[in-house]
Amino acid sequence: MDTSVKNKKLRTLPWYALHDIAVKKGIEEKEVNGKEKNTIIDKILSYGILSDEEIEQYVNDYIYGDRVTFTLWTFQSSLKDSDYGIVNSLENVEEEYLSVSGYRKLKILSVKEYEDRTEVLYVYSKEYTYVNEDGQNASVWEQHRGCLWIGKASTYLACISKHEKMTAFMTKYIADLFKNPVTQIKPPKSAIDKCTNSKAISRIVLQGKGGEKTIVSRAGGITPDQEEEISRIRSERIDTSGSFISAITENIDATIKYNVRNGSIGIYKHLPASVLFEWSENSIKIILEEIEKLKGKPAEEIFKEVGQEIKWTGASGIEITQLNWYLTQIIASLDRDEYEFQIPVDKLSVLDNSKWFIKFPRIYCKTCDSYETPYCTECGTELKMGRGIIKECECGAPLKIKCADGHDTCEIVNWYVPRSILVSMINKNIQKIFKDYSLEYNICIVGDMGYIVNGTENLQTEVEIPFAAIECFKHDSVALTHRVKAYAVNMNEKCGSGTCSYAKIEKCTENDGMACLPKVFYTILPGYRPQPHKGMEYGDVAAEVKIGNKAYDLKGIIKKNSENRPRKSVNDDEKIRKPLLSTSGEGQEIIRQFVEQGMIDARCQIIAVVIPQYIDAGFKGTLRHLARLSGKKVTFIELDELSELISINKKILVS
Repeated sequence: MDTSVKNKKLRTLPWYALHDIAVKKGIEEKEVNGKEKNTIIDKILSYGILSDEEIEQYVNDYIYGDRVTFTLWTFQSSLKDSDYGIVNSLENVEEEYLSVSGYRKLKILSVKEYEDRTEVLYVYSKEYTYVNEDGQNASVWEQHRGCLWIGKASTYLACISKHEKMTAFMTKYIADLFKNPVTQIKPPKSAIDKCTNSKAISRIVLQGKGGEKTIVSRAGGITPDQEEEISRIRSERIDTSGSFISAITENIDATIKYNVRNGSIGIYKHLPASVLFEWSENSIKIILEEIEKLKGKPAEEIFKEVGQEIKWTGASGIEITQLNWYLTQIIASLDRDEYEFQIPVDKLSVLDNSKWFIKFPRIYCKTCDSYETPYCTECGTELKMGRGIIKECECGAPLKIKCADGHDTCEIVNWYVPRSILVSMINKNIQKIFKDYSLEYNICIVGDMGYIVNGTENLQTEVEIPFAAIECFKHDSVALTHRVKAYAVNMNEKCGSGTCSYAKIEKCTENDGMACLPKVFYTILPGYRPQPHKGMEYGDVAAEVKIGNKAYDLKGIIKKNSENRPRKSVNDDEKIRKPLLSTSGEGQEIIRQFVEQGMIDARCQIIAVVIPQYIDAGFKGTLRHLARLSGKKVTFIELDELSELISINKKILVS
């Protein structure tokens, strides 16, 4: 490397870096203090104290320049292991032409794995236009470097770049690569304050709701009088942008500019990469921590702080306000195993909209202090419940309710479970900000109280009875063949066509060629015999079962595979593969029977959910939550368990 090349390279370094190099290499401070850059460079070169390799190292260390912008982004969905594999394959990839005017020659220099992130270093060229000595338009291309960090423990994409256009290009480049859109995280103002570690405010922009702006600035830092003015104005306006004189390290100060709306933090000082990266790493931690601290604030404030929008498709203005309140409660519950909340009167009306919630009326006896089966006060007949209402007694008397003990101090308390469409919207909103939560929560509303349980492991242990723990279901191991599973997914809740009569059941129990789902339990459940299927009844199977030495009353809700429909052409493999969702007709009917009948039946201790299908984990969580609130146990008899019972049932011949 000749002297002229060395000179050009050293001129890219900031003054303080050249000063430190000179002193470190033995040049006396008096020879460089207060001197211009060219003088210091001449001194360094005349002493011959830097090798070519050292010069290259210094240039690389300060390659990000004197105006670097830091931005933070989040992916639409959490990253998978395969995504990090895709990133690792990018090393040395080159793109000659870019879709951004004035930029070209992107090259991925390196991809490095760290414990908490993957780092992508890249270079690109930017065009600078000027008028040459002949008065003609000319241009020159200059190379710049940028850096991306992709989080592992937390889902984020951090960008360190000198040019906003390249930041936009690179974030889209990664998003397209993963097929996972990104959205910029707008750091809360509290995070910006902590990241910038300001010594003095040099400029601040305060903006009112109508767009009016007040700008307060002073190059060396604002005065006490200006601080007083800011405090007075700030109560009615939002701090949208500004700049600080800030401490980057103990020894390095820099001007930092922030823009709340753009979500960007700019560092206006030529820093070594090690300092820039350390500051960026600390800032990411601060921003993510401050976002976490927003939980508990009203949802509208949280989303405004980070520049996101809450969306409720199809909701009215009043419903949006109420749904935002429920979203606030769910966000507040994310760090807790259990969370309960009182619902104010003005937030109750949305619960009665069947688009958002399923409603179940239950009878609460104030004297018994418990939920009870309703009886007609006039004639004593048990009252039926269905489709969210309590039906009037067939005796014709006005609807008046008493409990089994004759108390007339009964009232209707509505229970509500959010519909899957609402849960989906809630989760999409939450994941815009709180990306790294599993969202395995279950919510139930009882009257004016809400109950949320996060996670399913403890809930499962508490209320679920494993199929294998029930004595009558224990048997020698059997092979679960595809043939038996295919047979099971095509079984119905009654044999053949027409009505399900006692006469037909007599034939069914003797004919091993006739089979329906209730018959699977014949000869297996103690004392159980199939009954005529009436379509909407609860207790398709019932028996006393033993778990160890203890006896329990079990009643089962049986439904056919949700894909098993006459007008729906679905092959057996698809019926086996597709899980049962709460959104299906069968799923909705299971919830209805579970709440309206199973939970009210005081005699029933275990509710069995029986279906030749694998049940979605979230749906199971909802049923466990409901069982727990009612003091019931639940057991799930799914495709595998039914296939086992079919295999050991000598009254069923698998065709």
